[in-house]
Amino acid sequence: MSAARRSPWVIAAVLFTTMFLIWGPINASGVFFLPVIRHFGWSRAFFSSIVAIAPLSAGLAGVFIGSLLERFGVRKVMITGAAMVALGFLGLSRANSAVAFAALYLMLGAGITASTVIPAAVLITRWFREQRGLALGIVFSGVPLGGTGITMLANYVVLHYGFRMGFVANALPIALVVVPLLAAFLDAPADAEASDGATTGAAADGLEVREAVRTRSFWMIAIAEVMFATAAIGMRVHLVPLLTGVGYAPTVAASLFSAMFVFRAVGTFLAGPLADKFGGRATFAMTLLSAALGIASLLGASHLAAVAAFIVLFGLVRETPPALAPIVIGETLGTKQLARLFGIQALFTTFGFALGADHRGPDLRPHPLLLRGAGPLLVAVGGVDGDQYDLCRGR
Repeated sequence: MSAARRSPWVIAAVLFTTMFLIWGPINASGVFFLPVIRHFGWSRAFFSSIVAIAPLSAGLAGVFIGSLLERFGVRKVMITGAAMVALGFLGLSRANSAVAFAALYLMLGAGITASTVIPAAVLITRWFREQRGLALGIVFSGVPLGGTGITMLANYVVLHYGFRMGFVANALPIALVVVPLLAAFLDAPADAEASDGATTGAAADGLEVREAVRTRSFWMIAIAEVMFATAAIGMRVHLVPLLTGVGYAPTVAASLFSAMFVFRAVGTFLAGPLADKFGGRATFAMTLLSAALGIASLLGASHLAAVAAFIVLFGLVRETPPALAPIVIGETLGTKQLARLFGIQALFTTFGFALGADHRGPDLRPHPLLLRGAGPLLVAVGGVDGDQYDLCRGR
């Protein structure tokens, strides 16, 4: 079937599979943590610093992805990125030094950026005009769903065959399923030509990068990315210590934390249709407001009902910003430079992750956690009022 006649939903299915099988192993990285440090005798802090190279690499690589997509096309970039991820996991299965682990996590970060979020957003934007939010929600729901499914598989393999075979198990589906799917369905005409009235790269309207960075909207989105990433990673790192600090048993605290993952896929899926109905900016603001209210509910963390409110309100929106960001950027800055602008915004997300993951003895009492909710709340109030791109006004 030619690219011009291929159903956009086939492209969405391929991208969902890609997200599931690449982000699944990334979200399952905790399964490998203790086996690796026990094998090599490393401290948790030391290995954490090595693993942190991957998100840093991913964030920095995002700046260059837009140019690479323009020069080589989505198909080549995604296949190369997926191959890098597969080779990275295979390399980790044989690595015997900290230097080797660091180099391979550097490769993984760049490969993830090249093969998932940014090019997937570009493709969905090109192939879909109607139901774009729904398509993005379906594709990006592969991230939390993959984390759930692959974590169980990786845990089984690591327990029975060791962490080295676990890394191999991560690599094989990417090499044997993802790369062939991308090669078969993301052919060259699909990069340049879309169907069903979708927005193509050539026809897309919007601001150039140099124009976009001078707008209020660009910096509102950037601030939102930093605030939300700070809250998201901060909750992941500090929630269990907070709950144990107010009296929950460690096993109960871990179970409550795990329960949040159930809501992540649901929230990511629902975010898309909501964006189609209410617009990306309004949905993004509702996402930030829900996150803020969820975190604020932890003021009563000693009560199970308050923790349940956090799990629902924050869990539902934990994975939604990457799915909403392309829509928000398109509404406010246009889609002409979507890949480059999305890549630049990834730097702000990386900065937020660094702020939220501060391990230097944070204050884990409930009241200081309001600071993590106040930022998203303030951005939500202003975010709805962001400028919307209008070709006639040339903004």
